Amino acid sequence: MRSRANLASHPIHPMLVSLPIGLWIGAFVFSLIAYFGQRSAFNVAAFYTLIAGCVGAVLAAIPGVIDLFTVVPDRSSARTHGYLHGAVNTLALVLFAYAAIRQGSPYDAPDQITLLIELIGIGCISYSGWIGGTLAYRNQIGVEHLQANAGTMKERTVESFDRPVCNQSELGEGQAMLVHIGSERIAVARCTEGIFAFSDRCTHKGGPLSDGAIIGCAVQCPWHGSQFDIRNGRVIAGPAEEHLKTYDIEITAGEVYIRRQPNVPNRKAA
Repeated sequence: MRSRANLASHPIHPMLVSLPIGLWIGAFVFSLIAYFGQRSAFNVAAFYTLIAGCVGAVLAAIPGVIDLFTVVPDRSSARTHGYLHGAVNTLALVLFAYAAIRQGSPYDAPDQITLLIELIGIGCISYSGWIGGTLAYRNQIGVEHLQANAGTMKERTVESFDRPVCNQSELGEGQAMLVHIGSERIAVARCTEGIFAFSDRCTHKGGPLSDGAIIGCAVQCPWHGSQFDIRNGRVIAGPAEEHLKTYDIEITAGEVYIRRQPNVPNRKAA
């Protein structure tokens, strides 16, 4: 799921997160030296690195928020992780900003409470980093599969179900695309038996099936490996237990149309 906020196809958010992490940890080290060594030069270093870390955190948050609301599927475990990641980072920003306010000026020494606040803040960014790792390595947010020789994933927004979503020649065998129609995310894929449309949301944790592998006439979720038959939505392999919604399609003059009403099989796999 390629990041929307990117520079030369590289996600910007992970490029910037090192700024607040390094500066805030440095501020804590400087504060320790200033407190226990009673060295005034480190008061200055601690104060300014605290402020610089807060500025860096705001800069890093901007592309993170863009990706959260434009890339991460709604009603998915990744969206939940993203909200938690953002909330913990916000708490860390508040804590370090308060530590700077409590110190008062670069000429004042940090006290014990300031040190404790900074230590709690470091705990927050450590936990947030763990959640960020889950987003990147388990939910594959920001991963551009083109660089892994998986081909180019097509994505398109159409006004309504009355409009064609693609031309049948656009999809090669084993290739999928993501179509946005209103609030719905629908995957369209071609297998050996033709072109099929199905809900993009994996019934396990909400993973984006349009970003998964098409194997025969099955799609494999990129997050946890659940497999579904794209012809009828049936679960082939877990951990998903609930079948997938599929959509009938019509091909007119080579243009692919998706019918509005989805087909909903019996909910649970046998």
